[in-house]
Amino acid sequence: MLGNVWDWCWDVYDPEVYGAYRVLRGGGWFDEHRSCRASERRRNHAAFQVDDVGFRIARSLV
Repeated sequence: MLGNVWDWCWDVYDPEVYGAYRVLRGGGWFDEHRSCRASERRRNHAAFQVDDVGFRIARSLV
């Protein structure tokens, strides 16, 4: 699933420095191949619109 779109994450990037910026992980279709990995991390504000940012719905089995 990596490389399709950047995934929005629940955690905040660095609230003391960036405020409400959320973490993005995984790389998007517009990025170079080295960005398409789970450990790749960037930040973005929820008010900004970017073509290669999405989210994945997940739930626990319990």
